[in-house]
Amino acid sequence: MKRILVLACLAAAACGERPEAWDAPVTSVTAVGLEGSLALVDDGAHRVVVARPTADLELLRTSVTVGKGVVNVKASADQKRLFVLSTGDVPKKKQDDQGPSLTVVDDGGQVSRRIELPTPLSGLALDPAGRWAVIFPGGDGRAFVENPNQLVFVDLTAAPEKAVTFRTLRSFGGRPQRLTFTPELTLPGGKRHLLVVETDQDVSILDLEHVQDTPERPEITVRLSNGLSTRSLKPAGVVADDGEANKSDDARIAVRIADDSNVFLLTLAPNPAGSTAPNDFTPLVNLADVGGIASDITFLRTDGGLRLAALVPQTKRAVLVEPGTSVTTAVDLPAAYQRVSLVTDQVAPGGTGDVALLYGSTTSVAFWALGRTSGQPYRSVEVVNIAGGAAQVSSLPAPNQDLKVLSSSGTGFYVLNLKSRTASPLTTLQTARVVPSADGLRLWAFGPGTTNLAQIPVSNLAPLPLPLERPIRDVFDLKRTDGGRALLALDTRGTTGVTVLDAEAPDLRTARSFFGLLQEGL
Repeated sequence: MKRILVLACLAAAACGERPEAWDAPVTSVTAVGLEGSLALVDDGAHRVVVARPTADLELLRTSVTVGKGVVNVKASADQKRLFVLSTGDVPKKKQDDQGPSLTVVDDGGQVSRRIELPTPLSGLALDPAGRWAVIFPGGDGRAFVENPNQLVFVDLTAAPEKAVTFRTLRSFGGRPQRLTFTPELTLPGGKRHLLVVETDQDVSILDLEHVQDTPERPEITVRLSNGLSTRSLKPAGVVADDGEANKSDDARIAVRIADDSNVFLLTLAPNPAGSTAPNDFTPLVNLADVGGIASDITFLRTDGGLRLAALVPQTKRAVLVEPGTSVTTAVDLPAAYQRVSLVTDQVAPGGTGDVALLYGSTTSVAFWALGRTSGQPYRSVEVVNIAGGAAQVSSLPAPNQDLKVLSSSGTGFYVLNLKSRTASPLTTLQTARVVPSADGLRLWAFGPGTTNLAQIPVSNLAPLPLPLERPIRDVFDLKRTDGGRALLALDTRGTTGVTVLDAEAPDLRTARSFFGLLQEGL
């Protein structure tokens, strides 16, 4: 009889109430790789399971509670923190129902902050510098009535009771579409980080150093119009540049437009003498017609000074815009490139001009040297032929920061050497995903939904096949607790499983498999 009672108590969680997590269904699981752990967000059980690989390929697991109704999950830029945004109970019907919250989980599996929020929103933007999280309406239709111009600023360096600032943007009919944090800019009032909010018809600029001021310091809104019609223009991306290091009146923001040939250049200049404007700067607006819809823009240095470069695939050209005068110079290109990325630090540090990598759905990539902006600039473009185009470009960290992975929508990929300007092909039997390791020493290629996995050392690009037993959803090359590296291959059949290998010397004979990660520790 005593044995029966003991078994009954164990089956009923020590004769107490059964934990909710046992009854919560395992639905979709969000997996995020941090520096040294894999975070599994289990919304049904309102928790995050953090798994850290050890030297003997075991997993140290920690389960931490987060808010109900997870709507957004993001890792910080340094991969050391996980941000989990929750709506709580909607609607709140009982006294103990949860409100919305933002939970910050560190890489070791501990909750470092839990911030209660004033309203349930689903959009989340993180400051690359690590100070701010901005929460905004995500447009997911969860609320019956929603003000799309509400922003909630969370200062991650402040005490929780002083961290939250609630702002509502002045609206001229627009709805925020994208939030961009600028790098530090030298402005008339000092060094600043700005937040640029793109709506569907204008852009707003907020000074993050003064976003918590009382009385409230308003944002600066720039209406977008080409001056030829009353039609509002939709921004499609912004870039910022600090200008010359010793000047405080030449920081600039450029805006490309989704359906117009103009680009906007905003020079952040001092306010006019006698001005009572609440902000320390005012944007001076210039327009430049680049002859077609720009697919990408960037600021770069040439032998003639700072320029805004706009790629115009329709005309197979790049257009250089002088920021102060809006004078344009067209540069013919050998293909209709759609994306541009600066690679100066890897290719020609300390030179007289920047070097840009041009790529897209074309059968080549190109190095564009900006040391010359006059004469015959076409000769400054060096082409490297590839098959299938470069739909996605991934960078490797140091010590192999001079390498990039060019992936296409078809089979195979290339490893591009920026210094030698060569592209080494690697073929695959099916469409593969390629994941660079955080230490920059290897690549992992796998077929999503298949058991196909391969390690490619960067030193020799000799693939090592490592076929697994279970279909792969994603892979994560993580730092182990002893400082080494482990590869975690995630499989979400059932209640989530993972195969763990030594990332530096993978061997299927020593691999460890774990099943039901979300069942244990409840």
